[in-house]
Amino acid sequence: MYSVVILAGGQSRRMGRDKAFLEWRGRPLIVDLIDRFRSVTDDLIVVAPNSGPFAGLGARLLRDPHPPMGPLGGLWAGLLGARHEWALALACDLPLADPRVAEWLFAHRHGAAAVVPVDAQEGPEPLHAFYHVSCLNAIAAALAHGQRAVVAFYPAVRVRYILPAAWRQVDPEGRSWRNVNTPEEWARLQEEMGASAAPRMRA
Repeated sequence: MYSVVILAGGQSRRMGRDKAFLEWRGRPLIVDLIDRFRSVTDDLIVVAPNSGPFAGLGARLLRDPHPPMGPLGGLWAGLLGARHEWALALACDLPLADPRVAEWLFAHRHGAAAVVPVDAQEGPEPLHAFYHVSCLNAIAAALAHGQRAVVAFYPAVRVRYILPAAWRQVDPEGRSWRNVNTPEEWARLQEEMGASAAPRMRA
């Protein structure tokens, strides 16, 4: 068993509104994400600077560090508060994240402190990745040096990178970590997928 930590502390500047509450499949995106991943964990966490908007969604709420420390600070807060030794970190703007793909990634954890898929164009996908609690010291050290990007602590831990040749066996197009940053990207995704579309995964 592992915890699921959804990071919802971004500014959403390019989107112009909170991405967590974009309407997807007739309800807020974060509600859909929580419901999808409830089946794989008994410890579902939302990390946000203000817990108010996320109350009543069926997840434990943890506060982002103050002053803000970016996504790395959110990961630190979530991993520190997790009830299991491993946690799946997810951005809140992943409309097609698939629990079955997460389960497949989790099976690659042995001998590693982090399991991170690598996109051929975008590189590592740190907010659709697994982290062990043993990463906390390395994360704290990176934060102490003013780092905010999640990948900042990777050189200090053993990371298992899952390359496209491997993950395409289960998620041929890498849809599970396809995120949205602008209104144009959001409109394009809805047009491509349809509001009721689900991720495609090979059996």
